[in-house]
Amino acid sequence: MGTMTSTIRKALIRATIALALASLSSSPALADDVVVARDVTVRAKPSRRSEIVEFPAVGTNLILLDDGAVSRGYYHVQLPDGRAGWVYRTYVRRTVGSLAEALVDNSAGQLVVHYIDVDQANAALLEFPCGAVLIDAGSRGDEAETKLLAYLEAFFARRSDLGGKLAAIFVTHTHIDHNASLDKLVMKYRVGSYIHNGVARGSGRANAKWMLAHARETSPAIAFRAVSEADVEAAGTAGLTDNIIDPIACPTIDPRIRVLAGGRELPDGTEFRPSDWGDEDIENGNNHSLVIRVDFGQSSFLFPGDLENAGISDLLARYAGTTLLDTDVLEVSHHGAANGTTAAFLSAVSPQVAVMSMGSPMTQEKWTAWAYGHPRKATSDLLYAAVTRKRPSKSVMVATKTKTFVPFAMDRAIYATGWDGTIDVKADTAGRIQVTTAR
Repeated sequence: MGTMTSTIRKALIRATIALALASLSSSPALADDVVVARDVTVRAKPSRRSEIVEFPAVGTNLILLDDGAVSRGYYHVQLPDGRAGWVYRTYVRRTVGSLAEALVDNSAGQLVVHYIDVDQANAALLEFPCGAVLIDAGSRGDEAETKLLAYLEAFFARRSDLGGKLAAIFVTHTHIDHNASLDKLVMKYRVGSYIHNGVARGSGRANAKWMLAHARETSPAIAFRAVSEADVEAAGTAGLTDNIIDPIACPTIDPRIRVLAGGRELPDGTEFRPSDWGDEDIENGNNHSLVIRVDFGQSSFLFPGDLENAGISDLLARYAGTTLLDTDVLEVSHHGAANGTTAAFLSAVSPQVAVMSMGSPMTQEKWTAWAYGHPRKATSDLLYAAVTRKRPSKSVMVATKTKTFVPFAMDRAIYATGWDGTIDVKADTAGRIQVTTAR
């Protein structure tokens, strides 16, 4: 990229943005939204006699539903808190969407977490006012990798102030669905630091080994840190952080990034095994997942990788009596699998919003949501009981077992890339959360 002429670079950016627009062309995020232009009432139905839902302030942005269709003079809209209602069209101003809006304008000094649709894999881009961090770099297959690269290209075209730099990349654990595109991203963008769990085995070991060699050999060198359970335990119950883990400090807000759980084995074979773990628990790479907490003022996010039940139990024991797991937005562990969510864990987290990163159940191939049965109905039931915030009602598919799915009426603030496409969660320092989806 450094040797390209300006003309070639601009052409590449235009082509990449066109690709991203094509992939998102049917997205409500690219459809028109509306802004409240004068005092108005949002109602439960398109009638002035209907129940009142909210009195949004002038200037509030509302997401336009039903492709902007008008019913009896009303638009169907989604409020910033996820509730849906109807607003009379003459009281709002319609604004034409753009790719920049689809990727969310961050001029207001907010944190935007982009849960990118990479099929049966994980990749979350954290957009801060002054930097960007990537948690996991997974993708399933060439098509998903192309979408991921196009999304990041469009993002950096919009956020040209970041100079094509990811302040940090975290890979929660050494599985291919969490690091498949790591080498492509690192060769394309500048990287400040790389944080991993230090476990060299697993389906993603080739990219993990390549990344460590590259971090040492590239110039300037990439700071890297393997976070083990010993490191996290030594930090106490406040979580582990330093300038490698948390390189973000903006002029108006200093977010906090902390690791709450680390890898459980060292290259020399040393294990950090709880007394009640069997060989199966310690050999399961998912239980070595980094657990990452991000605070942005009063807004908070939790990323537990693919942590399974044994790891979750240990996490709960460590932070019992604290509020460190209590977060606003939860990325659901292990793509919504039955072994990645428990009632006790959800009680400790008490999320307003839950997001699952998984593929579409309609893709009936190996290594897919269909093949694994993600997300499981049992997990969806637990989430539905725990998350009280609403979303526009949507019929989604959940699995009763591998390759077997049933419909589920989802009206809680539970989202999934396999249902909704890429999901953007915008948070401000006062703890206000807004969710938009690509479909």
